Amino acid sequence: MIYIQDNQALANAAEYWMTVKRIALDSEFMRVDTFYPKLALIQINDGRDTYLIDPLAINEWQPLCDVFTCSTIVKVLHSPSEDFDAFFHNLGVLPEPMFDTQLAASMASLGGIMGYQKLVKILLDVDLEKGETRSDWLKRPLSDNQLHYAADDVEYLLPMVDKLEARLKEQGRIEWLIADCAQVLKDWRETQKSGYSYERVKKAWMLKGHQLNVLSQLVDWREARCKEVNIPRGHLINDALLMELAMRLPQAVKQLSSIKGIRQATVRKEGEQIIDLIQACKETPQSDWPARMDRPLSQSAGEWFKKMRRQVDKVAEQLDVPPELLARKKPMEAMLREGYPRGPFQIPKTLQGWREEVVGQPLLDVLNQLAKQS
Repeated sequence: MIYIQDNQALANAAEYWMTVKRIALDSEFMRVDTFYPKLALIQINDGRDTYLIDPLAINEWQPLCDVFTCSTIVKVLHSPSEDFDAFFHNLGVLPEPMFDTQLAASMASLGGIMGYQKLVKILLDVDLEKGETRSDWLKRPLSDNQLHYAADDVEYLLPMVDKLEARLKEQGRIEWLIADCAQVLKDWRETQKSGYSYERVKKAWMLKGHQLNVLSQLVDWREARCKEVNIPRGHLINDALLMELAMRLPQAVKQLSSIKGIRQATVRKEGEQIIDLIQACKETPQSDWPARMDRPLSQSAGEWFKKMRRQVDKVAEQLDVPPELLARKKPMEAMLREGYPRGPFQIPKTLQGWREEVVGQPLLDVLNQLAKQS
């Protein structure tokens, strides 16, 4: 185990990493009371050594960024979405191309979506302890237990890749994985670009047009404000309270205090901004309001959706993979809504690629048959 605490040591290590075909990668970070994750440790295993990089002691990251973005080095991670947050917001880059061992395991018929500890046991028959999951990773010095826990998180990734790749090649699914890993990175970037949308707020479909406009503006305001002061969304005001504001449309700061659950600190510090925003929404032309959201599927459409779900379950059982790997609820619903009840239907983009033959076309056949019978 090599502990890197200065710029030169990182540069020297990165020079070697630029010569290898792949590295195992993980991170430890803290995100308890901040909007952005605080990067606390970066772990790398290059097949020869395990490195623990201390971000609190490093201020020259270009050598590692070059490794992260080098197209000839595959970065191996396990369920990396939160690591992406930590890396991008602290280093400004994402590790790519990448190999997600969690995604690979589910695609390789190893028993569904599983954590790192369980996968290590299944593939390598090694028992790992997870005693440091809730540690304070920003505290220095790190304990021996923390260091060993962090090292374990990359120690077994490369040996698992060998087994997963062999299994996927035998099943004819390695190209599926390559495509999906690239799509994971693309989806992450698109989500960052679009930001947190009002469409993610539960039951937002219940709102009328002018209320939905208020909700949309409140969500955008909260996002900007939380980034500005670096606090979690829920610490300022949660989604349920934003819904309450959009439904009640309070006209004065004192009315905010009567809303159950809203923090008095939020009322005191942000109350005037909230009320001003709600008032300003009155001036928004109706043509600029967000489009009304789809209501839940009708009972009859819901029956069609159940048949779509059964088709996905059937294919998933045949392939021995989790159904959600093949098709998720949102694109399936969108596919149904687009042509219900008489068609035409189209295969959505998320069900194209390797999924088109496996599940996209069978779903299209199900819908076309139902449309003929209606």
